[in-house]
Amino acid sequence: MKYSMKIGIITWFTGPNYGTNLQAIALQYYLRSRGYEVNLINYEVPPVNVTKNKKSFIRKVLYQPKKYAIKFAMNRYKSQIAKRDRKLSNSITTKCILTHRIKTIDELVKTCNEFDLLICGSDQIWNPNWYDKFYFADYTGITATRISYAPSMGVNTIPDSVVAEIQHGLKQFKAVSVREEKAAELLTPYLEDKPQVVVDPTLLLTSKEWLDIFPDDGCKGNDYVFAFFLNDEKRHLEVAKKFAKRLNNKLILVPYKGTTYLQNADIRADAGLEDMLNLIRNAKYVITDSFHITVFSIIYRKQFYTFQRFKEDEFTSQNVRITNLLRMVDLSERLIPYQSTQIDMLDDINYDGHIEKLNIEIEKSKEFLKDSIK
Repeated sequence: MKYSMKIGIITWFTGPNYGTNLQAIALQYYLRSRGYEVNLINYEVPPVNVTKNKKSFIRKVLYQPKKYAIKFAMNRYKSQIAKRDRKLSNSITTKCILTHRIKTIDELVKTCNEFDLLICGSDQIWNPNWYDKFYFADYTGITATRISYAPSMGVNTIPDSVVAEIQHGLKQFKAVSVREEKAAELLTPYLEDKPQVVVDPTLLLTSKEWLDIFPDDGCKGNDYVFAFFLNDEKRHLEVAKKFAKRLNNKLILVPYKGTTYLQNADIRADAGLEDMLNLIRNAKYVITDSFHITVFSIIYRKQFYTFQRFKEDEFTSQNVRITNLLRMVDLSERLIPYQSTQIDMLDDINYDGHIEKLNIEIEKSKEFLKDSIK
């Protein structure tokens, strides 16, 4: 097959985060379906050094009993967690095409220049709380054209400490789009034009296309409430359990961290991407605090409720991501305040009108990519 252009994607795609993996797969799949040769730039940003606490193990257990109760509980699922991580890693290596493993900046610059176009996005790669110039491809010597597709900032303000770096990085871009309206507002002062707000890459694909990528496991029973939480908030878990009990349905949990591992529920600690999508696809209800689980609830037209993951006055709050998504599809009433202790049952969602509005935004996003890639 002769490709019309060679594109490199700069984004997150490693680690035990379902949304991170799914958005990377989605953007590459969409672009390849349009006739482009596409690779993920396989350069891992060096981790931040963290000073280790040197208290004795016994003192840690005594002073942090909940933390170590959780740790011991997670040990019960150690083999399942390892299996999950293997599944996630395997999904990236089988569903995506990566460059060779890049270890140095010189090698990174050389590799980037082998592409006609670099696309930065999606996910929270532009969150200023963990700014890194790699996600702007902001290195001397890179000559490839750069655009962004749906990077998220996930915050309401940009710290003064990184304003200059972000402003410098933006100067290199031919076209800039972001995932949230708030991010567009934050970046407008540093650009000639306001960035276009586009949908997350996962929304560029239809439910049928997702089924082609990750086939259904054939389990059609939907007598369960599916829950997945990124935040370790016991209150939200209790609400999910009460909700499932009210419906006389079982609760299936995919644990992410912490308290989830202590729950009396059907825990699927080994769930990979295919498992996760099938659990959403076949659920009666979905309860979550995750942006991407909310996205797939909409893609599969599920009845769902989404908790705020952060308190509104929390400086590092990322609530704006989900707020923007739900507002875009006129489903803001499905957002549950952080402090809530119950879910008030709402009428089932009639998706026809909501999907029509979403489809308009999806088409605008596809047009942005088409015009920017020219």
